[in-house]
Amino acid sequence: MFVEEYGKDNKSVIVMLHGANFVHCFGRQYSLAEKYHIVVPHIMGFGNEADRAFDAEICIRELADYIQSYDSKVLLIGFSLGAQLAFKLISEYPNLFYAAIIVSPWLNKKEPELSEVLRMNEKQFNSLKKKWLCNVIGVTNGLPSAQRKEFVRQMQQVKIETIRTSVDNGISFDSVRGFENVDYPVIALAGGKEQQSVLDSVKKMADTNNNCRYEIWEKAAHNIPPMFSKRFIKLIMETVQ
Repeated sequence: MFVEEYGKDNKSVIVMLHGANFVHCFGRQYSLAEKYHIVVPHIMGFGNEADRAFDAEICIRELADYIQSYDSKVLLIGFSLGAQLAFKLISEYPNLFYAAIIVSPWLNKKEPELSEVLRMNEKQFNSLKKKWLCNVIGVTNGLPSAQRKEFVRQMQQVKIETIRTSVDNGISFDSVRGFENVDYPVIALAGGKEQQSVLDSVKKMADTNNNCRYEIWEKAAHNIPPMFSKRFIKLIMETVQ
């Protein structure tokens, strides 16, 4: 598994799980490396791991094995696809973490929405294969310049199988067990302009576990880490140990 690390000399570790396609969706949070050790695994199927098709179960095992290599518990942050993986990780490997921030999880996957999201992602996939359009999408998603160039290069390698298996990944409230037993702080976060099933997901997380609280950032859409970076960094710094 390919991993990028920033601020390696710092003791406190923050693991950031990116969303589908956008390995550097946390690019505006990399400044935290001045104080903390930032770890950005490239999720199976994306970035420098694009030669493999995404498989949720294999991905979870690889992430857990890697995180176990650290001497102490870490703060886990996930966005979009990374938020779904984070939900499953803290539920199945709770001993690896001391807190989690889960941003824009989609854990209520039901038809016909599942098929519609898959159709939209396949359409976006075709757009991202055009380098000029990929660059424009990187701009509109708030990627910093250096990370945007890398995003354009990496997206040319992503497989359509990864898009399909990352959308229909089998991670949901119905399939994942153990979240109700997580005994450390979890913040479930979503933008007020996101799809209702995402808003319902963060609310249900808080209903399921008394250690979880949810926040809805009313002006945000599916873009909190890049477009609301200062507020998001403040939240991270309030949570990190």
